[in-house]
Amino acid sequence: MKTISAQISGTSRKLLLPLALMTTTLVSYAGSPLPVPNAVTITKNLNNKKHKVKLFTASDYKTLLFTVDGVDENRYTLFVFDLDGKLIIQSVILNHETGILSELPAGDYLYEVLANDTRVENGQLTVK
Repeated sequence: MKTISAQISGTSRKLLLPLALMTTTLVSYAGSPLPVPNAVTITKNLNNKKHKVKLFTASDYKTLLFTVDGVDENRYTLFVFDLDGKLIIQSVILNHETGILSELPAGDYLYEVLANDTRVENGQLTVK
């Protein structure tokens, strides 16, 4: 039985070297551990099967994305409030579009999604 290293040709080894170097670079981030990304937790209070609202973070874990798979030509508005009821962010998109929201500071927030002035979802966001 051949070992894995014996099965890799010289050309394959050349292709794997940059991957190995990149992996090593990611593990050692300027001599210190990698930074821990913000964690966003979403708790939904009201769910709607007709309008599938998705709130999620981008790959940088800082930017919040908002999209809806719902009714064509509907206008969807996302409101994010602090716990005192002050409006923090508002984003308006059409069906199947994606709204990009800036980084939220750590804390607890309430959100509400309206479709043409009718509430379709609400809940809580926690950013750590």
